[in-house]
Amino acid sequence: MSGAHIKEPSLIKNITFHSLFLLALVSLLFLGFWQLQRLEWKVELLSSIKNGLSEGIVEFPFDINNSEFLYKKSSISGKIDHSNEMHFFSINSFGQSGYNIVVPLKSEGRTVYIDLGWTDFDTINSKEFNFRTLNDELYFEGILVFSKERKLFSPKPNIAKNNWYLLNVDEMDNHTKLKSEQYILKVMKQEYFTDLLNEFTAINIPNNHLQYAITWFVLAIAIAIMYLTFIYKNILKK
Repeated sequence: MSGAHIKEPSLIKNITFHSLFLLALVSLLFLGFWQLQRLEWKVELLSSIKNGLSEGIVEFPFDINNSEFLYKKSSISGKIDHSNEMHFFSINSFGQSGYNIVVPLKSEGRTVYIDLGWTDFDTINSKEFNFRTLNDELYFEGILVFSKERKLFSPKPNIAKNNWYLLNVDEMDNHTKLKSEQYILKVMKQEYFTDLLNEFTAINIPNNHLQYAITWFVLAIAIAIMYLTFIYKNILKK
């Protein structure tokens, strides 16, 4: 009777040990294959960006609610709505944190959000940018970006501090009380101000998924070798 009591905890301990090893192995393999899927997605994304940048300018896609014009070059004219300037947290291609300034543009009775460019935290409020004094109709050229979907872990905006994180048109409309297009124009070419950083190329978008996948697979192999070594020394060799 006492022997059974001694073996039972040992059995439970062994089951837990083997289960943790196998769980770690399966998890690492899952992460590796997931990174390969992300790699395929990123390659297609970079290809679509390069194709869009190499093509001519298309008319702004008014009333289009799908992403067929994503990353294509477009242009638009209109007047900036300065009263609804929004600041979106962003990291530029140099690794510096700051904000992208997004404003509504009134164009032929419609509203389009335009991303004017990036500036750092200290400059956003302390400097009088040139565009803040422009009230005439302006012409902009840039890259089309489609409204982003909110996901489970997407940070919510701090409207009181004017800190935004997700280019979601519906959320911006809810704040500005406007009805805008689903496409946002990220300004690349402008002649009205030079004190904001305008950048958007496929080169600026990292594609490290292959390295991540290799890392997970190498760890999985290491775990498998450790587990098989343990099995050989402690079970098969006895």
